[in-house]
Amino acid sequence: MRSLTHFPDELLENIVEQLEDESLMQLSMTCRRFNFFALPTVLARANIDDGNITSLYLRDPPAHVVHALRLALFVQNLDSLGICFGGRTNTILPYARELCRLVSRLPSMKTFYMRFSHRVSPDALHPGWQVEVIRLLDLVVQKSCVFLYVDGGDGLSNALATGSQSRPTINPVGRVRRLLGHFRETMKSVIPPKLARLGGSRNHCHGLREFQARSFFLFHPPFIDWMISTLQTNSQTLTAVSFETHKTPASIWPDILSNVTLPFLSKFKLTGNLFIERRKLFGGYIMERRIVEFHDVLGFLARHPSIVDLDLYAITCPTNRCPPRGLLPALQNLRADPWLISSFLNRKQPFTFLTSLKVVSELYSDCRPFDYNTFDNALYLLPGGAPHVTALHISCYPEVGIAEWLDKHISQENSPLAALKGVTTLDLFQSWSMWRSDVRALIPQFLARFPQLQHLTYASPPPDVEKAKQTSFIREVMLACPGMKTVTTELGSPVNLDMLRN
Repeated sequence: MRSLTHFPDELLENIVEQLEDESLMQLSMTCRRFNFFALPTVLARANIDDGNITSLYLRDPPAHVVHALRLALFVQNLDSLGICFGGRTNTILPYARELCRLVSRLPSMKTFYMRFSHRVSPDALHPGWQVEVIRLLDLVVQKSCVFLYVDGGDGLSNALATGSQSRPTINPVGRVRRLLGHFRETMKSVIPPKLARLGGSRNHCHGLREFQARSFFLFHPPFIDWMISTLQTNSQTLTAVSFETHKTPASIWPDILSNVTLPFLSKFKLTGNLFIERRKLFGGYIMERRIVEFHDVLGFLARHPSIVDLDLYAITCPTNRCPPRGLLPALQNLRADPWLISSFLNRKQPFTFLTSLKVVSELYSDCRPFDYNTFDNALYLLPGGAPHVTALHISCYPEVGIAEWLDKHISQENSPLAALKGVTTLDLFQSWSMWRSDVRALIPQFLARFPQLQHLTYASPPPDVEKAKQTSFIREVMLACPGMKTVTTELGSPVNLDMLRN
């Protein structure tokens, strides 16, 4: 044998098995024969199947694993990629660079999910990490990405607030022009000439459709410029946008909501800030709540009549003026605070297509009890404001006050529940306190106040609730509500009451 490459396969396999990952990576880059033996071993040790896979999720992988993926042949088949960075901030910059090389090898990218740990510390951040992360996200979008998710990274807040000297700058105008040029060239290749002459047509198979911005740093420079320009660049294809973040200054939201217009937006979710901070004022401290202003949200909604699914939480209380006539004409699903829902429903023109309504309770950081009576106004307005609602979802998260509110509706002759003749599905969710004995005993009579209720989804029981108690609860509901057809207490396991009756 003239060299190591001429060793028999069995002997090479034994040699490879004895080497550590870093040595295997060096060996795999020497020639094709060693690459064939070494690279699959590195991936197998990381529990990565090197077969014909199209989706891959990496949870805080070692650096050599990302490098190995870049060299692997099967990555050409990937169309969904996710990575979760751990708490080591010194890995963000090199990982972003390595991921850029990996993504550049892919012919296209359908889904990209990037998550930063909420416990990440800014101490070991490399200067310029923002530029590399933006470069990676840009490259992903240019690879015909359809679903883009960015999450986590709350611990980087101090780095973004104090690192102005090392913070890179972005020219949003130049970047928009560059991305628009790329977008137009892409659309030329997918829009038939006849449609192009007629002004073009949205093509949801080519272009970003859903963007979830759930990371703190996306709402700070330089990322906020990137985010706004990316949304505008892909405005003709985006149908779903979600903003979920914490510790975001209230002044940020007007810039975002006023500078973004998405003609085909169908699903919009905005979770404002529930963060409570102590702010010094006149020698003392007050609690300040940073949340999104209602009038800013209203202006955004007025520009987007195509919204079908709307999820708003922690918005400031609306003013007394009614929303503009014709607001959200296509709305089908609404999830919001009770006072926001009341503001929407309190208008002369009802929501014709609204069929699903979720009323959400609030959880206060200062342990104040939630006033469940605030649900009542929304329930009173529901028959007139949204007469075709068939599915009602009620959040009962804070446990204080639930029993009193249920008992009030049981004993109240003019309870708004009696007028909800169109509601056939009820979902009581989110809280284990729904299985307290005093609350559980009131539920059957509470449900009986609904005239046409047929399906109930109840909060999943805690581990200490025996199966016998669950069965007894379902039978009590069956006796109190003759028209009830199914009761679900465990996800995906509805109980057919008609079969129990027979």
